[in-house]
Amino acid sequence: MDDRELFQHFDRAYDMVFKGTVDFFCIKAASDLGLFTVLANKPLTLDELAKATESVPARLEKFLTTLVQIGLVQKDSQTFALTPMARQTLVLDEGTANHTMVPFVDYIAGLIESYYLRLADVVRGQLDWTSIIPHPPKTRQDSLFYETLHRSNVYFVNRLLKEQAQLAGVRELIDVGGGIGDIALALCETYPDMHVTLINLPSALDLVRENAAARGMADRINPSSVDMYREPYPPGDAVLFSRILYPMNPQFCAMLLKKAYDALPTGGQVLICDMIIDDPKHPNYDYLTHYLCAIGMGFSVLDFKSHTVYNQILTDLGFTQIKSVTAYDHVLYQALKG
Repeated sequence: MDDRELFQHFDRAYDMVFKGTVDFFCIKAASDLGLFTVLANKPLTLDELAKATESVPARLEKFLTTLVQIGLVQKDSQTFALTPMARQTLVLDEGTANHTMVPFVDYIAGLIESYYLRLADVVRGQLDWTSIIPHPPKTRQDSLFYETLHRSNVYFVNRLLKEQAQLAGVRELIDVGGGIGDIALALCETYPDMHVTLINLPSALDLVRENAAARGMADRINPSSVDMYREPYPPGDAVLFSRILYPMNPQFCAMLLKKAYDALPTGGQVLICDMIIDDPKHPNYDYLTHYLCAIGMGFSVLDFKSHTVYNQILTDLGFTQIKSVTAYDHVLYQALKG
């Protein structure tokens, strides 16, 4: 190994040990201090920030200097402001609900404290995974926790579907595991004649109704409590699995896609929109945070599969005209029932 290759390896290890630590814990501290909120709308001076965050000015200044160094804050002669990246991804408001990291900050911090720091014990069988919030959720509040996480990074899923999904003429879409309804609502905005039956757990249905009503589409979204694993799917012109199948092993994927096949008429369409999780040059850290939890589970269907397995699964089930396109670190498959 020559020094150039050694330097590349060391640089990568350096980032893994130091960069990840500094980035996350600075974000966590800034969130706890309320810095992202107080800087969301206008720049502030050090004294204004110290008062707003109840901080010691001299210590806050050093912390802000760190945030400048890692690209979260920018400074002019007298004031501090959020960088565009921080404003778009670390502030939670109506305009950023589908592209924000805010809900994940406390969630990941809790995982670090209760689980990740003891991962060696997990591997030795001395500690099992226990969800911070009960899963599957039973109450409205539990569902709100998970749906807030799930909706926080669907912006580019919506964009991919709007750009590439061929849904003209689809009047009844079945959205399997459709979350709080943001994806279904985005599709309804694009296709004025579309109605959606959204399958979710009972504790989430009121959240879906409220979200649809707030967007003026209560009459076009029908939330339905169907067990997506055990019960038949309602009939429709198209069935959508949006970020549902990607972690599941091929056997589970085939089982659910067979349900979609049975719910469709001849010529009906199935759509699979997945995160890409099998690119060794671009690890999917979102998925890896969950896959690590599976180490501590007695049973899990989580898997690392190539999305190309869908070609064979869909063909075996009788789907035809299979197409796929990748964009925004996601892949979209579309096929017709033969």
